[in-house]
Amino acid sequence: MPQRLFDAATVRDAMRAFLATADALDAAAAIGADPRDLLDLAEAKTVAGLALRKRLEDAGWTAPTSARAGTPAP
Repeated sequence: MPQRLFDAATVRDAMRAFLATADALDAAAAIGADPRDLLDLAEAKTVAGLALRKRLEDAGWTAPTSARAGTPAP
């Protein structure tokens, strides 16, 4: 698969959003933020991760399958 598909603006924007949210969560956790704020940031990080995954899939990426998800390996 051509590498340029993953260099699309939508993929880069989704990556930036995910990383910014992850950084915000890490910073809040480091200062001992209110638990509700941490939960909100964790939820935002999850949503950003799902959006990133969607953009990657739109670009042709498929997630690797887990050996445990299917039949056992010989």
